[in-house]
Amino acid sequence: MSLRSKVTLLCILCILYLTLVALPSLNSSQSVQDEVEPSWRWQYDAKRSSATPPPYRSPPPTDNAVETSVYTTTLDSYESSRSTIDPNEKFITFFTHSGFQNQLIQVENGILLAWYLNRTLILPRALLGEAFGWSYFGKLHLEHMVHDPISDESMPAADTCEFYADDLAFWDLECPDPTRYAVLPFDEIFDLSWAKQHVKIVLRERSDFEWLDEKYGIKRANVPEQSNGSYVDGDILFFKGDTRYDWRIFDTPRKNHRLGKYANGLDIYQLRKRTDKLIHFSSLFGTGKLPIRRPEHYTFLHTLQRSIIYRHPTVLDVAGKIVDILGGPGNFIGLHVRSSDGWFVKALPENIYNIVLQINKELESRSKSSLIEISSDAPEKDLQQCLDLAKAGKATLIYMATDARSPRSNPAFDPIWSLYPCTFTMDDVLAPSSPLWRELDAVVDERSGSSLRKFLLPLVDATIASRGWFFIGSKGSTFSGYIYRLHDVFWSNAKLGQEMQS
Repeated sequence: MSLRSKVTLLCILCILYLTLVALPSLNSSQSVQDEVEPSWRWQYDAKRSSATPPPYRSPPPTDNAVETSVYTTTLDSYESSRSTIDPNEKFITFFTHSGFQNQLIQVENGILLAWYLNRTLILPRALLGEAFGWSYFGKLHLEHMVHDPISDESMPAADTCEFYADDLAFWDLECPDPTRYAVLPFDEIFDLSWAKQHVKIVLRERSDFEWLDEKYGIKRANVPEQSNGSYVDGDILFFKGDTRYDWRIFDTPRKNHRLGKYANGLDIYQLRKRTDKLIHFSSLFGTGKLPIRRPEHYTFLHTLQRSIIYRHPTVLDVAGKIVDILGGPGNFIGLHVRSSDGWFVKALPENIYNIVLQINKELESRSKSSLIEISSDAPEKDLQQCLDLAKAGKATLIYMATDARSPRSNPAFDPIWSLYPCTFTMDDVLAPSSPLWRELDAVVDERSGSSLRKFLLPLVDATIASRGWFFIGSKGSTFSGYIYRLHDVFWSNAKLGQEMQS
């Protein structure tokens, strides 16, 4: 059978599989809304939503120390910080939730809104690993408090969960397992230097209300707490949504705004008139939450998004070394195949099929067809063989970033390896004894002392894939969308550097 016949047969088999198996199951499943990474912990409960949550309680004491992002400070330094509070400074904050990339979208919304309003952004930490989904203000607040890092060794995290036992029971939550998540300041992971030139950004060191008072003199008047809605309590204007799509915030003052799936509308001119010391949203979720009409606002957001790239030194160093092993930037095609959770499990065959078609199309358009040396019954090629073949123009080298644990044993990935046997994952590139694994293991969580390797690997994977001369992601994945951004920024900067040297 000729190679062309084999390729045609493979495509026919893929189409039959999609028609008879994959597509019917996709049609019966929920559509991806706003590219939401599914929550593993929360489902809507109508009875619980109408019940009255337990009243807010102050957190347990921390032995006369005030917590910072890494260290504890003495009361003397705390009193000094109180004396420097600017009584005229205005703030804005919110709670993050959902998967890591959805958190980043919320952070970008927060920076944009803080810039609109000329307010200091109090930014929560990033949550890596096991996440929690959107919920009502009280539950999001509780989630953040029980995930707060504890610097004082006399106050282990388990004590916090014991203190909030009644609240956890009300929301049907378990104490989070500290081995399954990590919290880091966003600016330890991402480059926020451009954003900080335009917006004052400070870390929310603790999630309780007492910290807001201790750090910035933001006080509540203890008015009756409301579960949902907009109201003022002392120095704080709350916006507590009763839906994930609560308030849509516009950049133009119009009488009639198109709300779409959002329940209510605001505009930045209304918010600019507010004199409250803090505006506290329950969530800033969604790519459509802040629609833009004014060109200067779009320019700001576009520049902001392109500026927020990875800056973690270990992530960049390990990724750079693996890219060198692959022959350097531009020596391969980068892929991102998401496969291990929610909608993406059922969509995997369709995503693989679309990725193969895009590879074929791109190679044909660039006259880089490498199918002449590919045979479905050819032995598996090692990396060095593929590097040699790619250098000779006889193969296409591909790096595949994926969350699949064992992609080579998953039949859904067969179309990629059948047509492009020079496709490699991180496990293929790095031997178990590679010092790069030890470099990742050396990054530890200061709260627990455990390695952050498993939380940093997706970032390394994404960075490598973005260095390919072409990148293809998974449909509907916010993570793929971010890698497209990394790819565009990297190659735009590389081109600019070449132009400056010439």
